[in-house]
Amino acid sequence: MGTAFAAGPGTGAVAEQLCSLPRSGSHHSEGVDGWNGSYPRPIGSLRAVMLFLSFPDAAPRADPEDIAGDYFPATADFFRRASYGRFELRTKVVPRWVTMPADSTSYAIRRDWDPDRRSAYLHDALDAVSARVDLADFDIVYLVADPDAPGVDSDATKVVNFERPLTVGTAKIRRVVTVFEHRPPDRNVLAHETGHVFDLPDLYRRPADGLGDWDTHVGDWDLMGSQFGLSPEPFGWHKWRLGWLDAGHVDCVRGPGTSLHTLQPLAAPLEEAGPAADTRLAVVRTGPAEALVAEARTSAGNDATTCTQGVLLYRVRSDVPSAAGPVEVLDGHPGTGACRTASVHPRLADAPLGAGESYLDPASGVRFEVGERTATGGWDLKIVNPG
Repeated sequence: MGTAFAAGPGTGAVAEQLCSLPRSGSHHSEGVDGWNGSYPRPIGSLRAVMLFLSFPDAAPRADPEDIAGDYFPATADFFRRASYGRFELRTKVVPRWVTMPADSTSYAIRRDWDPDRRSAYLHDALDAVSARVDLADFDIVYLVADPDAPGVDSDATKVVNFERPLTVGTAKIRRVVTVFEHRPPDRNVLAHETGHVFDLPDLYRRPADGLGDWDTHVGDWDLMGSQFGLSPEPFGWHKWRLGWLDAGHVDCVRGPGTSLHTLQPLAAPLEEAGPAADTRLAVVRTGPAEALVAEARTSAGNDATTCTQGVLLYRVRSDVPSAAGPVEVLDGHPGTGACRTASVHPRLADAPLGAGESYLDPASGVRFEVGERTATGGWDLKIVNPG
């Protein structure tokens, strides 16, 4: 979950293809034609620091190094696999408690946090830790609260973006990750929140009253939907946005007619010979801010626990903001579900199409027909686009 005080598109071409979709002013827009320069881009390596906050009303029972072990190296490993080794998250753990000036209960920590209480917490926290470490040395700041303090709400973990950067010593802080997880923490929670640091949206659709099923749009697919998902590998669209896939890995369907594609498994290592023989996405532009995407999902890498394999289809909207449903998985088997005891949304757990199966998108008339499994573990795909 991310909290934003400001967002806006930046510049810098990422892709020139007709199917890339333009960025919009929507928070965490799914556009691929430019990078918002106020966010660090996860290419090469980024430096993070993890700091631990205690409170006068509770003596910490856990050791900071043990808490850090709940998140690392798992979070760095997740991104290394997802990025095909193109991104390395290097985190310095400062293994001691830094005491906050006020009791944990005084900050009224909760998911929908009062802005004044949240601001007080952040200012107190950053002031406290700045005496221990120069925050200017880091791209990402993780502030971890004592999980046993009485005022800590485990549902409140989030990224906080500042409308104007905060000056802390020599550092200009644009955003921090505030961690309030009980132990053991939610699976992949830190990778999910770090995704927001890279401008990725929440893919769940929050019900108007906060009640009901949040996972109806993407289910288990992509950890930006649910950190508990069985298939947390980021969508290929997100890998393209972040620069882990190049435009050459994308087959862009440019007009009406029939096209043939061979999709390699999304989680497989990239072909060293180059993207020309290593298609990971097939994309059909269906509107000014909308596209249909096909990718091959298998039980490998971050998806080792996936429920089903096959060609996954989804719709992307670059004009829909975070938590409002910018991505919608298209259910290839609407009459069935799968993995009911483990899936966050069983109806979509068997969404991928297998060999010999097809899907007609009623909104655009685009038809996807899946062929046989290939020798490299992917699938052949025919797309019929009425234009």
